[in-house]
Amino acid sequence: MKILVITSWLTDILGENGEKGKELREKYPGFEIRSVGMLQATQEDVCWADIITGHPRPEHLKAATGLKWLHLQSAGVNGYERREIYGNPDTIVTRAAGVHAVSIAEHAVCMALSLNRLMPIHYDKQRKHEWSQTVARHELFGSTALLLGTGCLASEIAKRLKGFNCRIIGLRRDISKPSPLLERVYPPEQLHEAIAEADYIFNTLPLTEATKGIIGKAELELMKPRAIIINVGRGGTMDYEALAEALKSKRIYGAGLDVTSPEPLPPGSPLWDMDNVIITPHCSAWSENTDRRRGDFFLEQLDRFLRGLPLEGRIDFEAGY
Repeated sequence: MKILVITSWLTDILGENGEKGKELREKYPGFEIRSVGMLQATQEDVCWADIITGHPRPEHLKAATGLKWLHLQSAGVNGYERREIYGNPDTIVTRAAGVHAVSIAEHAVCMALSLNRLMPIHYDKQRKHEWSQTVARHELFGSTALLLGTGCLASEIAKRLKGFNCRIIGLRRDISKPSPLLERVYPPEQLHEAIAEADYIFNTLPLTEATKGIIGKAELELMKPRAIIINVGRGGTMDYEALAEALKSKRIYGAGLDVTSPEPLPPGSPLWDMDNVIITPHCSAWSENTDRRRGDFFLEQLDRFLRGLPLEGRIDFEAGY
């Protein structure tokens, strides 16, 4: 078995000298294993492998007719979600489902609390050595929170919101699935009804044809004036020009954005200068535990693959994620 490990620019935990890379080689001594940097993986490397973990260039996959399984080290699959890019139509493609959920959930709730407590304003005053009271208006406690998407990440956010006695509702395609953390689940065609109920909207949606621009001017106009929207899903699911206008006019109360469209957010965007906006550069997934979780998840998946068991986080090519 030949395994190609494409290491991230942030980590080499699965690389040759990384903790999980060493574990991989010790556990499977008879396997051929190559480790290359994310930008160094060649067409020859990709075609050589039976299994790849990491992010090969999508254009290299058409020639990889022997590739059995590609495991992406991210929750998102954009660029890898179309079956036609794979030279082997039977290639299994999985994503790191749930690996980043704990860190992102903490980040999302942190943004909501910080906007409630006017932290951007207080930080600015602190830098100016200015002591003047600006009093917060809202509490997370007892509020209604809408989760756009109800996967692993949304579940972790919901667990934290329960501690604030929130009423939690959700939006997802299949409302027949049980949702023990949610009081009510709405189908996509009832998005407007769900939005109108919410004090907080946590967007965890993947970017697909169905979700592209799902939050636009019409949806923003339906939100409560006190509404705060947090986007830790994908930037392309929102209209950022309409969002900037809604925030500038105080049509909604605030926004926390870990993802934008485009990325990076252009320096001229008015969102940078708004005191009711928190922007972080698509970094919510990372903590001191992220790398270990990613490595452990791949090793667990590899064991399942070799035993012929179903893999977690398998991409649904029809749904696009």
